[in-house]
Amino acid sequence: MGWLLLAHIGLPLFFGTAFVIFSAAVSPSVEGWDVLVDTAQDLTILGLGATGAIFDNSKVEQAFGANSALVAITVIAINLVFSALIVLFRARAIRNQKHFTFWNGIMMLFLGLLTLTVTAGVLVFAYRSGS
Repeated sequence: MGWLLLAHIGLPLFFGTAFVIFSAAVSPSVEGWDVLVDTAQDLTILGLGATGAIFDNSKVEQAFGANSALVAITVIAINLVFSALIVLFRARAIRNQKHFTFWNGIMMLFLGLLTLTVTAGVLVFAYRSGS
């Protein structure tokens, strides 16, 4: 159970914290909590990139068999929907010349973390059900 919690909570939290620090360090022009939205976009890119690496894994192919490609496409589609929502809200804020509040930034960061969670969830499922 400890490894499951680490995979689902610990790693996304670690990556999220690291990306917030990286974004804040290199983007001094970003004001207030907008840095969380930049971080959420970085996390979605990480989630999409990790999907390709995960489905190259033999355990994942073995767990899903012939449906492996379908699962990969589904994960990418889910991650793209989360990414599109982040971009939509960010574009709306830029158009209206507004900044994100703390809670709105946290919600966008949560969507970014969900992309990593969906991708990691497939890997955890494959290793738990593997033979």
